[in-house]
Amino acid sequence: MASTVELPRVKVCGVRAAAEIALALREGLGAVGFVDHEDSVRHVDSATARGVIAELPRHVLSVIVMVDATRRHADSMLFATGARAVQLCGAARAIDWRGFEFPILRRIPVGAGAEQEIEAWRDIAAGFVLDHPYAPGGAGWGVDLERARELARLAPCLLAGGLDATNVEHAVSVVRPWGVDASARLEAVRGHKDPEKVLAFVRAAARALAAVHGRSR
Repeated sequence: MASTVELPRVKVCGVRAAAEIALALREGLGAVGFVDHEDSVRHVDSATARGVIAELPRHVLSVIVMVDATRRHADSMLFATGARAVQLCGAARAIDWRGFEFPILRRIPVGAGAEQEIEAWRDIAAGFVLDHPYAPGGAGWGVDLERARELARLAPCLLAGGLDATNVEHAVSVVRPWGVDASARLEAVRGHKDPEKVLAFVRAAARALAAVHGRSR
């Protein structure tokens, strides 16, 4: 069975400093993602991630985002940073993660084979992140919303892919996901979150999700 966690409604990924999210912490931000992938401009080392995680309120879920990771490396990063969950991108196989001690968010490309991938991970992942099919994450490319809506009916999903304050309300109204996740479009300088953009996104997302689910958590 999947490790249990209260799946967040609003997640911001690719955070590299506490100041990037400080304004949003009281506005409905439910999870923060830290990228452990050296090819990404948002990569952070374990010491940096640990410093930011130490300042997060307990209700905010800290997530290490990995591409093609092994269980051993995931364990190592969780221990080193104090994060409470992992997000698996890339070619991870469900069978290799059965019984993992920490909650798993599994990234699902919104494309061919997505239903089968959700089914394979259903009893292993705590939830899914629906994202663009042609990058491991953080590209800022939007997804096919109608296709994402079909997938969001199958399991608890966070909608990702090119979201910001200007488009999240429309995307949520179409897809009706459990929650949302954003990264690239919340930056003024590539790789560095703009606190005002983050705040605006979190507020807009909370409003949109409250309209769909009747609450803003």
